[in-house]
Amino acid sequence: MEKGHTKQKSMASSSTVMKAENGQSSSSSSSSSKKRGRRATTILELPQPRPHQPKQRSPLTIATLRLVREKAEKRGKRTSRAVSVRHFDNTDINYNWLLPGWVAEERYVPSGRKGLGRIYKYYYDPTGHMYYSKREVLFAWKKMNIICLDP
Repeated sequence: MEKGHTKQKSMASSSTVMKAENGQSSSSSSSSSKKRGRRATTILELPQPRPHQPKQRSPLTIATLRLVREKAEKRGKRTSRAVSVRHFDNTDINYNWLLPGWVAEERYVPSGRKGLGRIYKYYYDPTGHMYYSKREVLFAWKKMNIICLDP
């Protein structure tokens, strides 16, 4: 009987929390709990992380991405196979300063020395025009008379 109780205790410490009936959490060993005369405990399971779900993009972002891809196809494929490209919009934490419809692109280019690489960032407006820095984007917004309170 003692063996099964310690097995339950070790399982509880890894992914669950043991709670006594009076509402206090317990972390003592099984032998000391018998000495105290503690009542039955309940085991609460912690929420498990959900599998990664694809993010829902806004229609403006989808339209901008379509324009960016069409322009890239017209230019021809110039990037190597080792380069990985990811797109972000204003729903991502690092790019929440972007306006709706604007897209940020990160290109990871690995280098041969020690496996280090570099990330290049580009920004696209809803018409598909490319900007090379956040500073250029903010300057373009200023020229378009768009007021940005918190860049």
